[in-house]
Amino acid sequence: MRRTGLVGVLGVPVILLLGSLSSTLVWAASPARDPVQVVKSGTNVTLYGVAFASPTAGWVVGSAGTILATTNGGASWKPQKSGSQETLYDVAFPTPRVGWAVGSNGTILMTTNGGAKWMVQKSGTIVSLYDVTFLDDKRGWIAGADGTILSTDDGGASWQDQPTGTKVHLYAVLFLNAKDGWAVGALGTILSTKDGGRTWKVRESGTPSTLFDIAFPDPTIGWIAGNGGALLQSVDGGEKWEDRSLSQPVDLTGLAFTDIKTGWVVGDRGSIFRTTDGGFTWAPYGRGPQATFYGTAFRNGKVGIAVGDRGIIVQIAVP
Repeated sequence: MRRTGLVGVLGVPVILLLGSLSSTLVWAASPARDPVQVVKSGTNVTLYGVAFASPTAGWVVGSAGTILATTNGGASWKPQKSGSQETLYDVAFPTPRVGWAVGSNGTILMTTNGGAKWMVQKSGTIVSLYDVTFLDDKRGWIAGADGTILSTDDGGASWQDQPTGTKVHLYAVLFLNAKDGWAVGALGTILSTKDGGRTWKVRESGTPSTLFDIAFPDPTIGWIAGNGGALLQSVDGGEKWEDRSLSQPVDLTGLAFTDIKTGWVVGDRGSIFRTTDGGFTWAPYGRGPQATFYGTAFRNGKVGIAVGDRGIIVQIAVP
């Protein structure tokens, strides 16, 4: 996740071959039935985050304390009572019953029954919290404004502030295991830790772009997405990041890989791009609504969900 109110432009379809520091952008022919289909959400508020705990169980969060849940893989969604009016930017469910949602004014919500009831947890901060990740039902991290990273090892009964040495907004946090983690944010910021977040190291990104999301399809191959078409790739576990940006200056806000070769990025004005060759080429996929997407998740290698402006939820089918 996860940005708020940024604008990008998706240009006229062209075929461009970029230099060695960029990815090739090609346009794919649309199938008879478009693979991107709008699903009724029952709301018109902005939706920012989506997560799945199983192939069938998923959650979406957004403005005005909105939480939606599905039990059929995203074919239909029903509202859950969050008890909050804060904007919720992200959600994580390490198990089908235990999950967290985070948002504005330091909001942390937690459930132990799949969202039937949400409870407030004390964050110790009033800054906006943009992203949340959990390894299991005990160990988790949250990234937010002003360089904030919070961590817990007791299921959120207590949250500790981890010093990052930066004041830039951090929009995504990811842990590969209990020790190795990453965070990305404004001004091309990339942070890494090898001790569970007790200390964070600044990594060179080579870009001033705001970075919104990060994914590691395996421990050595990493991807980061950001504004202006920014895409960064690492093939050495994050020691070095190379520019693989798209030719189109579209803001890329959500990133997901289903294996080392197959990945997806979503962003401004209905942008959905897919790679099937490990990022060498990225093809615009489908003809979804012209709404900005803020988050995406794939419940398996065949079906994904993207969420965004005006309550938009789309299912992304993979042939």
